[in-house]
Amino acid sequence: MTTPLVSIYITTKDRYLLLDRAIQSVLNQTWVNTEIIVCDDNSTDGTQDILAKYEKQFDNFYWIRNEATMGACVSRNKAIKKAKGEFITGLDDDDYFLPQRVELLMKAYDDKYAFVCSTYLRRTHERTRIVNDGIGIIRLEDVLHCNKVGNQVLTRNQRLIDVGGFDEALPSFQDYDMWVRLLNKFGNSLKIKEPLYVFDISHTSERISGSNERVKKGYELFMAKHNTLMSKGHTKSMKLLKKIIYKEPLLFLDVIKLANFGNYKSIISNLLKQY
Repeated sequence: MTTPLVSIYITTKDRYLLLDRAIQSVLNQTWVNTEIIVCDDNSTDGTQDILAKYEKQFDNFYWIRNEATMGACVSRNKAIKKAKGEFITGLDDDDYFLPQRVELLMKAYDDKYAFVCSTYLRRTHERTRIVNDGIGIIRLEDVLHCNKVGNQVLTRNQRLIDVGGFDEALPSFQDYDMWVRLLNKFGNSLKIKEPLYVFDISHTSERISGSNERVKKGYELFMAKHNTLMSKGHTKSMKLLKKIIYKEPLLFLDVIKLANFGNYKSIISNLLKQY
């Protein structure tokens, strides 16, 4: 029985040292049949030298370059189209995989799931902690309250293509939008409890989530796109998210109006931050 090929795509721009770490974490995977596809979004640092080095060393390493800055979604979609693997997963250039990530996600995968994902480690200057919200079956109904998935999943490559790839019009919320569309088309997903991904915000490079204007615009576009899927409870959860994005204080009256089973953890978390 042949081991399925898993494609791992990485999009990058001007972060060659972090990119080098990300690539190494993929090369260190215990799953033996992988390919790595990097899309360079018109970097002007040493990124091309790093990519050329790996291309010479590894037969399963490929890279493409945008001649103008096109953004993460365009870059991801290019990598997805180039992928030869039956299965696919992604990695942000400033994050990294733990060694068993692909192996354990592939063991958990079943076609009855839209995708599989895992808990992850959130690394800051102060500490590293496990983010484990949503372990087990994740439904569309759950995700419309908040993104319980995270920022990367493993699924069949054809499924990403079938839902139209990443939405290139979104300046943020791209991952969240993709998970909603996959769940809506293919049914429930599964999140395993082992933390297999490191979400690293301990460095000084900018993330999309660091630009509040992009996040605001992404939120508004996301809501316009998916509000017809939402119940009254989901809409309340999204109003809570909007208050967080727009940095508005969470008042006692807001708690009474917005609290429900799908968002109470977010409310508690944000109240603790305020007080």
